[in-house]
Amino acid sequence: MQKMLIPTIVLSLFFISQVNAQDSTKISLLEQRLKVLEKKIEQNELEKIMKEAESLAREQKAEKKTKVFKGGQRSHQALNPEISLASDAYGQYIMNKDGFNETSRSGAHFRVAELQIQSMLDPFSKTKVILEFKPEGVEFAEGYLTWNRVLPNVSLTAGKFRQQFGVVNRWHAHALDQYEFPLALTTILGGEGLNQMGLSFDWFMPSFLKSANNLTLQITNGQNKHLFSGEVFSFPATLLHYKNFRDLSRNSYLEFGFTGMLGRNDVRGYVEGERVYQSTRWTKLAGFDLSFLWEPVDQAKYKSLQWRSEFYYADKELPGSEHIYAWGGYTYTEYKFGERWQGGVRFDYTQPFQVNNDGLHLYQVVPYLTWWQSHWVKLRLQYNYLDGNTISKPDHVLRLQITWAAGPHKHERY
Repeated sequence: MQKMLIPTIVLSLFFISQVNAQDSTKISLLEQRLKVLEKKIEQNELEKIMKEAESLAREQKAEKKTKVFKGGQRSHQALNPEISLASDAYGQYIMNKDGFNETSRSGAHFRVAELQIQSMLDPFSKTKVILEFKPEGVEFAEGYLTWNRVLPNVSLTAGKFRQQFGVVNRWHAHALDQYEFPLALTTILGGEGLNQMGLSFDWFMPSFLKSANNLTLQITNGQNKHLFSGEVFSFPATLLHYKNFRDLSRNSYLEFGFTGMLGRNDVRGYVEGERVYQSTRWTKLAGFDLSFLWEPVDQAKYKSLQWRSEFYYADKELPGSEHIYAWGGYTYTEYKFGERWQGGVRFDYTQPFQVNNDGLHLYQVVPYLTWWQSHWVKLRLQYNYLDGNTISKPDHVLRLQITWAAGPHKHERY
């Protein structure tokens, strides 16, 4: 028994010593790996510190570079104004046996070449001057200076400008959606619309009820002889226009506005060398405009639908306590059905601008089709049907209009 016990004890001690030897070997290997990791961490931190030091040294070196001052003699062209040119011509056919009517005749006609010159004068103001070259001669169309911010959210324009009576009166003829201004506008506001000299204050009002609001106050000479004193320039003629703009959805918006205007139409001054001093007479105007646009965001280049309407009312006091009361309006719808194609139809209605016009009226239907050859050239085919109880027979006119533009401001509406 004792002989068997002794070898067993010896074997057990041998195995225990082997296990302890393996554990000590593992511990030694772990210690070596730990030392290697510590060296790598120290090396990475050292490299990071060295990179930061190099970056800081480069920045300090760059700051110590001598500043270089350059003359602007070769960049004076940056001060030159931007110049654009828009031209408008058309061919028309008066659809009757004569080939002409009281105001026009069949044939080719050149309407206008409009030269636009505009520039930012400094960080606070800009200017725009427009000259119109017509077959009858050269006309000073607009020329004004605008200060961008005379008060918080208020800009000021001074000079000669098309006034903000509704929407379309502000536009230039070559940039209209149809060939001509609506019949009610030219009948009530005059053939050239409202384009006078004075001041315009535009206030971008605080938004409310999820809409943007704008208020325009214009104080001008009454040089529109159709409504006011004409060349005698009775001052002031005051216009107030309120505009509300709101998004209806991701793809559509609605805009509406109200306009009121008051000015004198009496003559006080020298006419052909003789002093004239008439008693005060007033002209009162009112207007309402409504615009809707649907334009899908992901297809705006190819399709859209717009609808626009305006209404005008005039009360002009005449000598002898007579008055001209006249009202009229228009509405049109236009659909864009391709990248280059647009088509629409406009309906006009107006009373003649004269005394005792109860029951008298003119109306006009205007279908049209516009093709954009490019951003610079467009052609329009338009048919006008004019009728009413103030003319003896209807007028039928077919026109092909071509408009082309050059320069940075192509086909600007105003």
